[in-house]
Amino acid sequence: MFLDVSQAFVRVWHPELLYKIKIHLPSFFPLLEPYLSNRQFRTRVKGEVSLLLPINSGVHQGSVLGPILYLLFTSDLPQAPNITIGTFADDTVILICHNDILRASSCLQEYLLILQSWLQTWKIKINESKSTYLTFTLRNDPGPPIYFSNVEIPPAATAKYLGLHLDNKLNWKDHIIKKRKQMDLRHKELYWLLGRKSHLSVDNKLLLYKSIIAPTWTCGIELWGCACKSNIAVIQRRQSKILRAIIDAP
Repeated sequence: MFLDVSQAFVRVWHPELLYKIKIHLPSFFPLLEPYLSNRQFRTRVKGEVSLLLPINSGVHQGSVLGPILYLLFTSDLPQAPNITIGTFADDTVILICHNDILRASSCLQEYLLILQSWLQTWKIKINESKSTYLTFTLRNDPGPPIYFSNVEIPPAATAKYLGLHLDNKLNWKDHIIKKRKQMDLRHKELYWLLGRKSHLSVDNKLLLYKSIIAPTWTCGIELWGCACKSNIAVIQRRQSKILRAIIDAP
């Protein structure tokens, strides 16, 4: 289950966050308490300024402290046997492994009921329409439906998590095709520097390729590098084409 947290950084309520900081990091509480308390905002529209209103929730997205405070706020996610929870900032995935697909679905559904209660307690909202449910199996049966807040989570054939496109059979074909398209896009944007008519030296062209284009497809290669040779060849052919243009080879 890949959960989409609605307005994750906006819905971090300051009183609840300070409560958790005081319990888990009491030495940092005197430093963070004034940072989160007595904050105000106002809006300016065409020269007109609104009244000052209090800010009771939210951490600064894009700041250094923002993701750390969000992780503190969600650090006590409920645990359960045979359940693995993966979190990276507001990207949350719930994993369960079992030979019986019905048993796996049942355990996942039981945990979601526990998680739903915890989310309601701490006023965290899940966007059910953007959350996805994926069964990794070689069978054609996706399993029984899964519900969250009485809303059926749609099963999916693929899911994107931390830049990786995971398919239900883990053959990585979808991921490799999308990475090849990203390579095409970046190469098109840099063709005036990497193309055959560019006056840059080969060393500088290779430096641009290794710095900008190569990271597009090498990210997560420790996982998808086990794909079959026919899928790997998709990246290899595109890479060869780019390198021939870099050195102006026929």
